[in-house]
Amino acid sequence: MTTNVSESINAVLKGTRNLPITALVQSTYYRLGVLYAERGQQHHASLAYGRIYTDDCMDKIKCKVGKSNIHQVMQFDQNHYSFMVHETVNPREVRPIGHFEVNLQRKWYDCGKFHALHVPCSHVIVACSYTRQNYLVLISDVYKVVNVFNIYKEEFLPIPNEGYWATYEGETLYHNPQMRRNKKGRPNSTRIRTEMDVKEKVPRKCGLCRLTGHTRKHCPNGTASSSQLS
Repeated sequence: MTTNVSESINAVLKGTRNLPITALVQSTYYRLGVLYAERGQQHHASLAYGRIYTDDCMDKIKCKVGKSNIHQVMQFDQNHYSFMVHETVNPREVRPIGHFEVNLQRKWYDCGKFHALHVPCSHVIVACSYTRQNYLVLISDVYKVVNVFNIYKEEFLPIPNEGYWATYEGETLYHNPQMRRNKKGRPNSTRIRTEMDVKEKVPRKCGLCRLTGHTRKHCPNGTASSSQLS
């Protein structure tokens, strides 16, 4: 989930990562300001149409409903709480066809998708349909349009012309010339290395005789190999 958030931010700020620091901050501020205005208008229109959940959430629900039509349900108690759901068709996922426990009272579902996405999975939907319960009440409030609108209703203020800025009286910062990147050669990597980056050193072998201790250019067996080929 953390990776998905960072990739979303990278998509918004694509093309600005190699800019100078001042242009980078300015571009980030302008792009986020435009993004918040567009998303705010989009979700305000959804509220006007009376939509409760976001379009992305409802698209996921439609996909899960289609998968639930090929599941088989077995009831395991008389209170309509505990079920066993069997998949009859390969779900086109990494895992094979299986069976999963669904407990509506404890909100426990074996597949784990509901706990990760907070949206009813196909197993929960088919169990709710079997007992004639509304599975939409199990959708988390974070997918409601009103809550998403409250996020984007905050607006960014336009930056006035520099002539209207107040006089700065704080400290003046200067760059450190020793931290300037050397244009010649390959730049030094600042990546934090882990145990997966540690490689065992394997002695280099000659390209002709496949022995160690020398290279192809200084191979003592080079003359013999050339005579055999001729």
